[in-house]
Amino acid sequence: MNPEQEKELEAVIGRALQGLPDLAAPPGLLMRTMTALEQPAAWHARAWTKWPAPMRMAFLTCAIAAVVVVIVGWRFVEPGLLAAASRQVAPLAHGLSCFWKALSALAGAAVLAVEHLGKGFILVWLVAAAGAWAFCAGLGTMLVRFAFARPGRNL
Repeated sequence: MNPEQEKELEAVIGRALQGLPDLAAPPGLLMRTMTALEQPAAWHARAWTKWPAPMRMAFLTCAIAAVVVVIVGWRFVEPGLLAAASRQVAPLAHGLSCFWKALSALAGAAVLAVEHLGKGFILVWLVAAAGAWAFCAGLGTMLVRFAFARPGRNL
């Protein structure tokens, strides 16, 4: 579509929309809304500091009891729980340790490469890599736009 046709279509749509009457709210909507706003919310829907004092004390007591049970009581529930958990976590810890060692080795190799080759050489390669990335991103964007373009539409 050319720009002249777009402006003409925009003007036609604008005139049609301005000719529409204003929408009226359903009867009683304002009264129901104002009544709902004037009523206080239920105690559990308010902020914790606005709860009634007995409810705050009950909640606080239950929360402290839950923390005590989790921290202290879990060893008495299942004596072998710690051993079982350590058997389950050990492979994960070993994998993370191997990953950390490989990452530190790669970081050391990068430091040695910068020291040996020089910062200018590394900087040139980083700029070249950034340029290649930008080229690929631009080309990919262009090809996606081309692939999803509708017939008769300008790219």
